[in-house]
Amino acid sequence: MQIKKMLKEDYNRWSVFTNGSSDKLTSDETKLIAELHSKYMNHSYHIPCGCSPKTWNSWIGNLNNIFENGIGEPNQ
Repeated sequence: MQIKKMLKEDYNRWSVFTNGSSDKLTSDETKLIAELHSKYMNHSYHIPCGCSPKTWNSWIGNLNNIFENGIGEPNQ
């Protein structure tokens, strides 16, 4: 299985998000999560319902895992 890595620009944007201190997502943060998750998990862009944190927490966890793999090329 190929290890997914983030492009440098995405890595830097996610780094800013993970260094945030708020426990509530802003509109810009939800768009960032939805954009990056659709890109790295290969699905169409959509913003999940904000009524339950389950999906958001799952998506953030997925992106954190990719983030921890570091910076890579688009085809890695």
